[in-house]
Amino acid sequence: MKQASVFATLCVLSLAAALWAADSAQPLFWSASQQKDFDKNAKAKLNPERHLGTERLTESAFVAYRDGNGEAELHEKQADLLMIRSGEGIVMVGGTMIGGKPTGPGEMRGASVEGAKKYPVSAGDVLYIPANTVHQFVVEPGKSFTAMVVKLTPK
Repeated sequence: MKQASVFATLCVLSLAAALWAADSAQPLFWSASQQKDFDKNAKAKLNPERHLGTERLTESAFVAYRDGNGEAELHEKQADLLMIRSGEGIVMVGGTMIGGKPTGPGEMRGASVEGAKKYPVSAGDVLYIPANTVHQFVVEPGKSFTAMVVKLTPK
């Protein structure tokens, strides 16, 4: 009986977590205060090897904190809309991925990008990266930036 109760509780918690991360059919509002908390949570979840911490808002949106260079990446079917919230860095877009390997369906990661256009970004900037376009985040030592990232499926 106790095992059934524990199982039911776990099922409810899993469903609640899935609903939180899913894209809502209802409007969502995040106050400025909540957004600051998202930024803090992303930084607190920093993976030092990847120089990345994230806080998921919905299935297609999250806050990313970066304190160093990321891998080169490519999403075949999804575009990225980046809204830089704080800090500064460079986003390399286009060119050729060096050492790219599939990491999931329609996703590739690699060591770096060669021949890309450099987009310096800082708080308030917005950058759209089309689907199937190589990109990489570059952050100078001692610097960081936080961005809201929205995944879009272009028509």
